[in-house]
Amino acid sequence: MADAPIEVHDHAPVSPTEIPVAEDSGHLLYARGFLLTSSPVTAPVDHWRRARLGAWYLAYDPRNALTVASTDDGVWVALIGLALDLNGLSADRSAVVRSLLTARRRGRLAYLAAIDDLVGRFVVIDGDGTATRLQTDATAMRSVFYASASLPRVVAGHAQLVAEVAGADRSGFAAGGWLTDHGAYCLPGRATPYAGVAQLTPNTELELESREVHRVYPRTAPEPASVDETVDELRELLQGQVRELAARTPLMTSLTAGMDSRTTLAVTRPVHESVRYFTYSLRYGAHVDNAGHALDLTTARTLAGGLRLDHQVVIVGGTVEDEGLRRVMARNSQRIHNRGLAAAYLTDLPADRLHLRSNLFEIGRAYYRAQRRERPELTPETMAAILCKKNATDPDVVAEFAAFVADTGHTRFDGYDPYDLFYWEHRSGVWLSTVYLESDLAHDTYTVLNSRRIYGLLLGVPLESRIRGDVYLGLLRSMWPELLDWPVNGRPRAPESPRASSPRAAAPARAVAPTPTFDTRHQLAVQEHPDVERFELAVPAGVSRHRIVLEPNDPRGRRDEPLSLEAMVAARDSANLLVVFHGATDRAKYEHPRFEWQSTLAEFDASVLYLADPVLALAPDITLGWYVGTSAVDVSRHCARLVERLAGMLSATRVIMTGTSGGGFAALAASRLVPGSIAVPFAPQTTVSRYYKRRVRDYLTLAFPDHELEAVPALFADRLDMVEQYAKATDNYVYYVQNLRDAFHIREHLVPFAAAAGITGVGGTSADGSRMIVLEDLREGHGPPPKAQFVEQLVKARKFLTQRAADRTS
Repeated sequence: MADAPIEVHDHAPVSPTEIPVAEDSGHLLYARGFLLTSSPVTAPVDHWRRARLGAWYLAYDPRNALTVASTDDGVWVALIGLALDLNGLSADRSAVVRSLLTARRRGRLAYLAAIDDLVGRFVVIDGDGTATRLQTDATAMRSVFYASASLPRVVAGHAQLVAEVAGADRSGFAAGGWLTDHGAYCLPGRATPYAGVAQLTPNTELELESREVHRVYPRTAPEPASVDETVDELRELLQGQVRELAARTPLMTSLTAGMDSRTTLAVTRPVHESVRYFTYSLRYGAHVDNAGHALDLTTARTLAGGLRLDHQVVIVGGTVEDEGLRRVMARNSQRIHNRGLAAAYLTDLPADRLHLRSNLFEIGRAYYRAQRRERPELTPETMAAILCKKNATDPDVVAEFAAFVADTGHTRFDGYDPYDLFYWEHRSGVWLSTVYLESDLAHDTYTVLNSRRIYGLLLGVPLESRIRGDVYLGLLRSMWPELLDWPVNGRPRAPESPRASSPRAAAPARAVAPTPTFDTRHQLAVQEHPDVERFELAVPAGVSRHRIVLEPNDPRGRRDEPLSLEAMVAARDSANLLVVFHGATDRAKYEHPRFEWQSTLAEFDASVLYLADPVLALAPDITLGWYVGTSAVDVSRHCARLVERLAGMLSATRVIMTGTSGGGFAALAASRLVPGSIAVPFAPQTTVSRYYKRRVRDYLTLAFPDHELEAVPALFADRLDMVEQYAKATDNYVYYVQNLRDAFHIREHLVPFAAAAGITGVGGTSADGSRMIVLEDLREGHGPPPKAQFVEQLVKARKFLTQRAADRTS
């Protein structure tokens, strides 16, 4: 096609301070939104601008920029919002849209490739007199909703605006409490609260005349790349963006204790002296003095002080007092995230700032695979189970996901993990975009990763490196290495050490951290005990902290270092003693020692013994040790003896041992050594060697360095294999709770255990009545059960123990 003269019309955005203020907050209605119709309609807000795009009528909030490029032969491209071109970050809006139109005239593929190189938050529309097509930025953070064929042609940036103009009725998903009833983070598929109104998801485009949806990305498999290659390419792309943005408009971004916030901080280094950093403090309900927010505040203040940053704390209340503002917020976004926070953004932060957010980073950490590597085929039913913690088999939910898959071609791309695309296109594109809608009344939002090109780079990194977050660590080290001097999520980064080339690496050095005698986290003095046999309670009631030396007790071990067992006792006037073992521990999130379920069990009728796995003290990156111990120290046997002694001191007649996952394995292992006790494991591993190979290898290498790795599972089967142990008669009881939506643990751990324990099928009771398996629909995948169901099953297990003990003595 011959070159044709291009005419560009650029309409700069209006500052929010120039918008006329309405007493009822009406000037904030559908803030930063737009409305596109096939026939003229009244704009929803008086101050909105109007334009013609081909045969279509556009109304839009002037807080947005609008740039339109066209040629005499009727081909045009329009861009609403903010976009930078990664091939030339300094290009202004007119140059960006001119470049898009030039690519559009070369052909559809050239046009799509040009959009792949854009980063920002925007909507791009093109037309040629025969068809008009619209697509969003890479992750649909600039939301788009549209009316289906049964309604008038309406497209807009807010679902309710489409419904109002098109006359759509409310859908079944509009029922009050739907999200709570389903335990869902958003609505399924592309559904909205309005019948016939759908959300346009990332990587697709909408043909406005036919209202058909077509996939535009991915078009090829991601190109494999090393971490170093990816870091090198991303560093300039990310920091180049903030340099350019800072030259155009003042910036602000939040500071927390997390890795994503730390990476964004590093990206802003070239312009940090001009950036406003802020941290919000939630001062209502359970959030007051919440440990997570307290950690964010403490870390942010320390960072800001050490780096001399312009830092502000934003206080967030629980309610929005202004009635008019509440009504506007309810129309702007039906999905409530934190309206008090959005209101605080509006009143407490400068109105002229562009908000750099630290969202979207999880795509680079393989969000779903990091939680659980082995997952079932990603069908509509699986999607429903991921979304909904409750009522996941609701046929309306499954049907919406089936339509989502059919209409977007979601799972049909070689080289991409469908779970990555699902995170990208649903969790980000549907859920996170509504969070942005809620805060649009205060500031426009920008994320430096929001580009198909950048996402493609991140998805080309090997899976293991993605799960570890190696790219983000590499970016930190290359952009602002001093930021790693401050703990991330409360945990200092482990020093770098080269990996051994031998398949059997040397065991990490033993812990040398000091052992304080006062627990500042729980505000308790730590009582020291030289061994389990000399363990005593200083006071007969109340909460106390203990550290107990565990001497070698397994002659098969050729090392003689003792371990230290950290414990906490909540002694109460009860006939029950509950022993709690924790599961796998995210070392970036939780400190050792970890005492799990404290708040949940605060009112439970039992004295409670919380135990922390001592193996986690041996290395800063070990996450799971199953309370097995080392080759020389059998931790389970020490725990069993401690339980017997404590039960005697408290006159407890019923002993219940519980834990989830790896903690459930520990409960099975220790309970079998305490006659008359009951193990209540939740979705436990039952044979250590049948768990994920990398975690097993990391643990065995650390704890059994004096044995050949391959020989350990058989040599120490009495400690590592509860299937083998429960194939024999034991003097304890088992109340085994298994989540029905955890296929891996059912297949690899429940089925072998049930067979060995004399239980026919995967659910039911053994012939002698001492062992019972309970199948429950607890949550999607593997993880701790909901709090209410955890307590409910403990109560049922206690009744089971009481009845079985009575049957045994009668």
